[in-house]
Amino acid sequence: MKVVLMIVAAFFIGAGVSLFLCRSTIKRLRKRVRTLRANDGVEEKKKSETMKRVVWICLGNGFAWVWCSYILAALDKVQIAEALSTAAVTEIVGVVLAYAIKSAIENLSKNNLWPDKRDPTKPAEDPTQPATDGL
Repeated sequence: MKVVLMIVAAFFIGAGVSLFLCRSTIKRLRKRVRTLRANDGVEEKKKSETMKRVVWICLGNGFAWVWCSYILAALDKVQIAEALSTAAVTEIVGVVLAYAIKSAIENLSKNNLWPDKRDPTKPAEDPTQPATDGL
């Protein structure tokens, strides 16, 4: 009886997630159509962020592992469930931590003034003008 209830619950959860994804996709496509109509069919290219997609896939996989460990625990497979939960949480924390470190390094390199970068707030120096020492 428990297995049947878990299967029915998994079906309805899957249906709910699918409905949410369909609604969000339709909303995104309608917004894109409005933008294209406003810009006379000219579409702006957005930079594809592959790393974010990989992170979301890994996180989804980790959360699925956690839910599977709950199902295994309900079926009295406690040792397998514990090992699966440990691996899933390690994956989730590892992926989020790696992405956070990568993002922090990218932000530092974009927003800091390194010695080899010029200050964008200062006017560019004209090489044809002689340098004055403030005299």
